[in-house]
Amino acid sequence: MSRTLILIPALCATLLLPSCGEKSEAEKAEEERAGLREEKRKKAAELYRTIAKEYPDDPKVAEAKQKAAALEAAAPKK
Repeated sequence: MSRTLILIPALCATLLLPSCGEKSEAEKAEEERAGLREEKRKKAAELYRTIAKEYPDDPKVAEAKQKAAALEAAAPKK
């Protein structure tokens, strides 16, 4: 009986340990999507800043600056 009590936890640990560090396909896909969203957000903010710099007299410059700031603020903190 005591041998069984030792073997069962050891067997469970052996079966569960390899899966601890591995990410599922769904987790990998979500990380990829999050990375793509972040890149799109950065590119959009950059474009809004470029518009504001190239057309300083345009009445929509303030709106472009606000959108750039909002996109940068929405970026995940690392």
